[in-house]
Amino acid sequence: MSPLRHHLQSFLRVEPGRPAYGAGLRAALAVGGPMAAAALLHLPAATWVGLSALFVALVDRGGPYRYRARAMGAMTLMGAVVGLAAALHLPPWAAVVVTLFWVTACGFARSYGDTPGLMGVVLANYFVVSLAIPAKDLPDALLRSGLFVVGGAWAMFLALSLWPLFPYRPARLAIARCYDALADHAEEVGRWPLEGLPPFAVGVLTEAPWQARVRQFIEQARTVLASTRMGRAGESGRGEHLLVLLEGADAMMVALIALTEMLEVAPAEPRYHALRAEVQRALSELASDLRRVRLALEKGTEVSGRPAWSAGRVKRALEALEASGEVPEQVRAGYQYVHTLLDRLRDYAHATVEVAARLEGSAPVPDTLALPTKPADVAPRQSLLEPLRENLNVRSVIFRHALRLGVAASLAMALVGALGLNHGYWVIITVTVVLQPYAGVTFQRSLQRIAGTLLGATLAAGLVALVRDPAVILLAIVVLFAVAMSIQPLSLSAFQVMLTPALVLLAELQSGDWELAGVRIVNTLLGGLIALTGMRLLWPSPEHLRLPEQVAAALRAEREYLMAVASASSDAEPPVRAARRKTALALLSAEASFQRLLGEWRGHAKELEPVMALLVYARRFTSAVTTLAASRREPGAPRELAGVVRFTGCVLDELAAAMEQQRRPAPMPSPAPTGGEDPLIRTHVERLLRQLTVLHHAAERVPPLLHR
Repeated sequence: MSPLRHHLQSFLRVEPGRPAYGAGLRAALAVGGPMAAAALLHLPAATWVGLSALFVALVDRGGPYRYRARAMGAMTLMGAVVGLAAALHLPPWAAVVVTLFWVTACGFARSYGDTPGLMGVVLANYFVVSLAIPAKDLPDALLRSGLFVVGGAWAMFLALSLWPLFPYRPARLAIARCYDALADHAEEVGRWPLEGLPPFAVGVLTEAPWQARVRQFIEQARTVLASTRMGRAGESGRGEHLLVLLEGADAMMVALIALTEMLEVAPAEPRYHALRAEVQRALSELASDLRRVRLALEKGTEVSGRPAWSAGRVKRALEALEASGEVPEQVRAGYQYVHTLLDRLRDYAHATVEVAARLEGSAPVPDTLALPTKPADVAPRQSLLEPLRENLNVRSVIFRHALRLGVAASLAMALVGALGLNHGYWVIITVTVVLQPYAGVTFQRSLQRIAGTLLGATLAAGLVALVRDPAVILLAIVVLFAVAMSIQPLSLSAFQVMLTPALVLLAELQSGDWELAGVRIVNTLLGGLIALTGMRLLWPSPEHLRLPEQVAAALRAEREYLMAVASASSDAEPPVRAARRKTALALLSAEASFQRLLGEWRGHAKELEPVMALLVYARRFTSAVTTLAASRREPGAPRELAGVVRFTGCVLDELAAAMEQQRRPAPMPSPAPTGGEDPLIRTHVERLLRQLTVLHHAAERVPPLLHR
């Protein structure tokens, strides 16, 4: 796939979900209310209230109320300070220098995460607007800053106070997404053909997407719940119930991974069809229980009764199969393990349904649950300056991006001043919005911004050609802002298409110049060109140079995960859970790096197949380790896997070193170890080594690709 085709698909892609109607309504009120008041009361300065309310609303990314209030409050206070730049009246050369330092500093805000990074972009843009539209004097600048505070307070009131506050609702919705994704996968496996997956489909249904999606949802929910519970130490109510449900989702994901792996390799001849049908029926019923928990979390639906299904039918089908004829030992052990996993999932379903039934009341969490109630270890909180110290080096992507952003913005400022462009600050805003830390993402943003501006400006020009009544224009602005904010979670491209005419009409309404649509297009094209040139020439850091480090980190995390599994007696032990989580996060980082590589790649799509295979089988190797870990609860399961761990650890270390050094890995040693006498463990080890072999084969074909 060519990069252009990849970016076109990204431009047209619509994310699953529903429009954010609440965000759209809040944006309409935040901007429309002050604008209407300014028009009715003939107070042009009040339009700054609407503009500041828009800026503050943009940094509201959802999540816990405490987190949203902190982000919006910080944006309000910092925006008021930045607005004082309107009183500077700097000469052109000084404006260029100040822009260089300020925008670079705003670029470093990414060190603290996505929301601070977005705040940095918004503050950089407001700084540019303040320089471009200076105040008459210091009192006028102070008035503008005061109006920014009013606008920010108005946006916070709409977002946090106008509608009823349910402190735990963000956490409930985040955990509900986990259960919904688990139910989707259980239903999908429950619809597998009884004959088993055809050879070409092996891995298609069971590879990265569902595991990565659930892991992302769990991590997001863990962050939201931790933030919500902050300052509520010692509680035993709603927060504890939600914590148990979150850890239950994590535990069920592990069991579903193991069950999926076992069904994929289990024999599927006609004599096993009755048994497989019972397994799939149980999975469909499990999905129903998961949906019940999701509804209880989302809508407060009452949940009563225990799960209606059990693994007993699977056990009886297995006994009937054994009675009908000879069943190979490994097959019997495999299907017995499938029954054990279903029995465990039934216990988990019972526990989560019971906890979900207590969500709306005050009943405490039961003392004995078939679920872990202690969360996996998380990294300790960093000091305020630690992220900056970590990124103050030339190898840091954020360091390079901040410098690139500052230099490109200052060059745009100099060019705008030299050419005397009308509304030239649109050029600089385009640079700060489009320029991203990664080349592929920058090109994608450029496409979205330019195409969105072309379509949106055309829409604005058509509307102005039909009507120039200020009241109608103001109504159109409010509607466009509402639609733009509503569809932002679904499509950034559509967001740009709707936002552009709103901003153009707003500028035209304020200035009385009804020909700004063309100016917007020209300035956006110029800003996009500067951003792309800056990404190409200013400290470029191609993704194919970063991907090997990400993959190596994931391979070493997998080695540590296997070592933790081999030294534990249960997959519920904290070291195993912490290692599993670390491995999942490392794989997510490597897969994200590969997605960025797709946006930069100039060669043939087939050349990327080894990298894709490497990542797919790295995740499938992790699934095999997880399946082995889940079996450690079995009575009599052997605890001595030293030979397998040594062999696998050496291979993974060699693969990681080869990726970092961009060379072919050494051949796999021989002979490979076996799993011992236990038929179930032997099955797990065989699958583990099979995935490792394919992983090694994929790594052998990767290095030539990375030397480009």
